[in-house]
Amino acid sequence: MQADRRFRRNRPRQFAGAFTLIELLVVIALIGTLVALLLPAVQAAREAARRTECANHLKQLALGSLNHVSTHGHFPTGGWGFHWVGAADSGYGEKQPGSWAYNLLAYTEHYALRDLGQGVLAALTRGQPRTDQQRAEMRTLVTTPLELFMCPSKREVIAYPFVDGSLGVVAWNAEDCKANECSVARGDYRVCAGNKNRADNNGPAPGEIASFLAKPKPTIYNGVSYLRSEVRVGQITDGTSRTVFAGEKALHPKDYATGTDAANDQCLYSGHDKDNAAYTGEGFWLGSAESNPQMTFPPVKDGEPNKVMQLRFGSAHPAGILMAFCDGSVRLYGFDVDPITFALLGGRNDGETRH
Repeated sequence: MQADRRFRRNRPRQFAGAFTLIELLVVIALIGTLVALLLPAVQAAREAARRTECANHLKQLALGSLNHVSTHGHFPTGGWGFHWVGAADSGYGEKQPGSWAYNLLAYTEHYALRDLGQGVLAALTRGQPRTDQQRAEMRTLVTTPLELFMCPSKREVIAYPFVDGSLGVVAWNAEDCKANECSVARGDYRVCAGNKNRADNNGPAPGEIASFLAKPKPTIYNGVSYLRSEVRVGQITDGTSRTVFAGEKALHPKDYATGTDAANDQCLYSGHDKDNAAYTGEGFWLGSAESNPQMTFPPVKDGEPNKVMQLRFGSAHPAGILMAFCDGSVRLYGFDVDPITFALLGGRNDGETRH
């Protein structure tokens, strides 16, 4: 009996609850399957959150434009051309060389940026040198990115390389930001210049400003912000709820960070240019577009093969593109939206109100 008890006491313990190797492998496989099933849902939820944030950005910009209208009587001007950035003491009308985005700084609580560089344009027109402080302030302006103007589904809120050598510097009035030595703020939204594409403009040289402003304003554009524009609500005869103010910017992912694409090589605050303005049509008018679809610019998904990205709206969202309207509303359109319907959204006075 004692020997038997000793035998039982010395036997290896049996762990009834232990996993076998096969059971462990099955559990690991199940966990892997669950992760594979959950990952797309998590990614979709994150993208939905990013799209909501992007829509909020456009909403703030659209509401800022309405505050601009209340104060100045017109929507933000598009500026002079891409060889100029915003000038603090040049007002908010056709004498302002900077972009629509620059003109919204004071209406989106970015007052400090809007006040930088006082007196720079006046010194340029008189042929006087700029002070060190003025030059430094203009560099601060053009190199400061803003989250409000960036889509979280597209790229980071950082300054991106400036490599355009056409002028050698980012702007006549921002000469301390030199090509290949400076990074600049960029944006992921374009204002709507209409549905009759007129490309871009580099603007006057400093000695040509007076003659440039003496010329009649361009009349071919039918959007709400473009070269020297001062579009009033009364000129939007199609209705503010049926006319686009701004939308997401089409861009190939390979060009997000390089600054080498001609529609992504300037600054957020640069005047009228394909970096900051887009069109819903190419020389569009209704009768011609119905027989020639190439005259429409429907939205495109970033990176879609064989699609032109310049001068048009597009997005990185799988669900479609977000567009802000002149009444402050924001809507999502699928990439399969009817091209003519989309083209009509860009014209403020074409007599068509489809949406």
